[in-house]
Amino acid sequence: MRISTRVTEHGPLFDGRARVAVRGYVEDLEHEGAEWALGHIRSTFHREFKNPTGYYESHVQVRSDRGDPVVSDGGQIAYGPWLEGVGSRNDTTRFKGYWAFRKAASALERRIEGLGYQLLERRWIRRMN
Repeated sequence: MRISTRVTEHGPLFDGRARVAVRGYVEDLEHEGAEWALGHIRSTFHREFKNPTGYYESHVQVRSDRGDPVVSDGGQIAYGPWLEGVGSRNDTTRFKGYWAFRKAASALERRIEGLGYQLLERRWIRRMN
């Protein structure tokens, strides 16, 4: 008695479609995460700022840093570190900062897996077939 097998390599895993789709999915998830974090930061501003002018908030955006999305105030606003609580003035005043960026980063860590699953189901599963 003899048993033989033969494997034929075809489909998305073998022709490169899955690799391209996974790369696109990762980039898409990074952008979704950055936009989610931006929304979280802005909601912190809306909740915490006593007399908002909108000036600082308008400078906080998703920017590209070597192709990767980054949420930043651009570093051009002198009081940005003070608002976050990491400036030298925070050591000498009662104000310890809003921690908007750190809170958003922490919340995104807890949320990113769920965002990833939603994105995968919504946009990427059909592209990997």
